Amino acid sequence: MRRREWGALFLVWLTACAGSRSVVAAERDPYEAELDAIRYEVRVLTAGTVKHEPVTVSAEAFQKALRVLARELQPSELPRETARWLLEEELQATVLAEVEDGRVARMVPLEEDSPLSASSNEALVAWYQRLCTERYGGGDCLGLVADGPILDREDRRTLALAFAFGSVLQETGRSLKEMVSPQAVLGLLVGMAMLYFMLWLVPEPVTKGLAALMTLAFIGWLGVDTVWGLMKGWAQLVHDADRAITPEQLEEAGKKFSKVMGENTARVVVLVVTAALGGGAARFSRGLPKLPGFERAAAQVEAQGVRLSASAEVEAVAAPTEGTFSLMVRSPNSRVAAASEVRAGVTTIIRHQQGNRQVFINGQRWHVPKNKSVKDIPRQDPVGDQLQAAAKEAARRWRSEDMSGPEINAIKNARARGEHWKANLLESEARGRFVHREVARQFENLRWTHRGVDAVDPRTGCRYELLTRTASNMERHGRRMAEELFRMIGF
Repeated sequence: MRRREWGALFLVWLTACAGSRSVVAAERDPYEAELDAIRYEVRVLTAGTVKHEPVTVSAEAFQKALRVLARELQPSELPRETARWLLEEELQATVLAEVEDGRVARMVPLEEDSPLSASSNEALVAWYQRLCTERYGGGDCLGLVADGPILDREDRRTLALAFAFGSVLQETGRSLKEMVSPQAVLGLLVGMAMLYFMLWLVPEPVTKGLAALMTLAFIGWLGVDTVWGLMKGWAQLVHDADRAITPEQLEEAGKKFSKVMGENTARVVVLVVTAALGGGAARFSRGLPKLPGFERAAAQVEAQGVRLSASAEVEAVAAPTEGTFSLMVRSPNSRVAAASEVRAGVTTIIRHQQGNRQVFINGQRWHVPKNKSVKDIPRQDPVGDQLQAAAKEAARRWRSEDMSGPEINAIKNARARGEHWKANLLESEARGRFVHREVARQFENLRWTHRGVDAVDPRTGCRYELLTRTASNMERHGRRMAEELFRMIGF
């Protein structure tokens, strides 16, 4: 099975809300089978939990490690496409075909509110080419015009990031000079870093696969606070670069992010990204010990319950709340668990550190506290089924026009501050409140509350929680209500 298919299967395990229950074998107790069927365990890393000092990487150690890692790199004529493949990220740009003499000459990104005119684009391209000549030996040093002479938004973000790396990127170029095509590798490295940072600009940021291992490495070398600072700083860079129409504006966007990173963090970012370019999660995990300060980084992460040496077990990393990362760690007994699940019809999707767990049974997702068994879950739950259908329908009908004035203003203010990730999260929360209101209006017979679970059926005592079906949100609700038995109504 290909890696992308494994990623899709992982998302199904984390978010599925449909299925059928298998027949329970007579000789097998469902609760015992459930204990064997752990798919994932959760590790939560929070700023301030333990003392964490960023690992210092000297210029000499940086260049030495970079030369070792670079031996495994293969140059690419299309660096961004290669980076997308490694990160398993789909191309999601909207493009416009430019026609000349009756044929399609090029595909140009179609961008809303793009301030870049044809003349300003030409000026930026000319400036970029001069920059390549002055600093990196000429040519298309970052691979920005390999797909045509248009600097789209991703190109401008990449260029601003190159400025943010500053002298560290020049150190990198010198370290790569013995390679066959140092420019191609340099373009691949900066493009990969740009795409990785873009993964955090979503409503509930989650990195999966190789990107998740990169996040864990950054946490190990830099700490939770620093990584969160990078996420915020990157959101500001994107905000500024997307509006830049002159070289000076792009350079200023890069300088702001450079102040957030600092020289040491920039070196760590370059080293981690270079290790990731070696190809695949397994190679990345084997390459981490080659990075300067590995022992210290590993010790600092292990103090919070995660082994950096076993990073390949990490399936996904989410940022559910500011200053916190939740790691989905694959259970070492997953193969044994698969056989148990076939017999028992129960899948433990997440095992929390407190001993509570989230299970998939009878086509439903339930949260089970540590002092309860799956035997406590009702065999039939028609009210929950109706709630599930109503929540999905309400979510489908939601539009941004349904938001209130204060909600709209809060989102606008977040965007004005460059906090796009926060604006997206606020919009997701507004959608959730809309769904909650619509469903509560339809099910007045239930007891609704703003404390604890959302709703309780007074006739059966069954408890229900309405929540967006993202991995980080499911995990966060499990931590927040660890002692409650409730059905998770995802939408």
